[in-house]
Amino acid sequence: MAQTVVVDVSSHGFGHVGQIAPVLEGLVSTFPSIHVVIRSAHPGYVVREFVECAVKLDEPPPEAMLVSQDPTTIDTAASVAAYRDLHRKWDEHLDRATARLAGLAAQALVADVPYLSLAAAKRLGIPSIAIGSLNWLDLYRTYCAPAQNDPIIRAMKDAYQSAKVFLQPQPHMLMSDLRNQRSIGPIARTGRRRASDLHKLLGLTRKERVVLVTFGGIRSQQPLRLPSISGVHWLVGSNQAVLADRATHVCQINMKFIDQLASCDAVVTKVGYCTFVEAACNGVGLVSASRTDWPESAGLIAWAQENASFALVEAGIESERGLRIALSAVLDVPRKMPVTPLGILEAVEVIADIAGLRQSTTES
Repeated sequence: MAQTVVVDVSSHGFGHVGQIAPVLEGLVSTFPSIHVVIRSAHPGYVVREFVECAVKLDEPPPEAMLVSQDPTTIDTAASVAAYRDLHRKWDEHLDRATARLAGLAAQALVADVPYLSLAAAKRLGIPSIAIGSLNWLDLYRTYCAPAQNDPIIRAMKDAYQSAKVFLQPQPHMLMSDLRNQRSIGPIARTGRRRASDLHKLLGLTRKERVVLVTFGGIRSQQPLRLPSISGVHWLVGSNQAVLADRATHVCQINMKFIDQLASCDAVVTKVGYCTFVEAACNGVGLVSASRTDWPESAGLIAWAQENASFALVEAGIESERGLRIALSAVLDVPRKMPVTPLGILEAVEVIADIAGLRQSTTES
């Protein structure tokens, strides 16, 4: 009988699915006979853009998380309402989530980083693993100003604490309230560097530079106006609206997104785990605007300064002068060596051990 692992993935931008994707690829590669069921509010085509191994898609349980107005602005009122809506009927939601999870006959549940299903797994006695560089408990505290005895905090903390382990890929938040945390190496997808192919597809000369602009899949309210820089061609990520003289959307290029990223000279982005670590693990220059309210900012920036060809635009990416200076700082210096995403194998080994996964006789 095939073993089943259920994987629940938050749909706040593409960061969570981007973070869990290489772990699932490693898990299925190691245990080809297992069944992986992914539950996420992302459309199926988005999940399959990130996760290329054989998986089944299923409807996710309800989830509360932050609501973003744009890539760098949190809608506090909408976020508070989302948490309250879920927890107002917490017991009812938990009953349904428990029944649905029971029907999947899973050996383990993995969550990046929804928490309702962790509580459901606890009820069923199914071992669970949380994985993420952040969690919704700490972000709820940061943005929603809860009371000290807030029952929402208690429910979230109990759910996260019920996991056998909370794997924290570096660089990660402290998560000091949790006793089950375990820091592991970075997790990121790595692509094939196909710079010459990308230049041909874009109709560029070898001397021209390609700079990717992506904000993790969260839509912008206003299009970003990019400066015209001699010798630079802009490559624009999903859900991003930009105004630029020389720009191409990633969907116009017949190449996997992660290969496009690996083939670029630099990436312009917001502060966020997935793109920061993917840039460093693919040896690509990284430019970001500051984001002082985001709890991960200080840790991510410090890590990027040490591990990537990195420059910060303090005045914001909308600052043409600041963006030009930052781009020069990463384009005009030798590339740093790519960081090895050691957390992938670490996560696979932990999940396999907790889930009791084993090689079938046909795999050995």
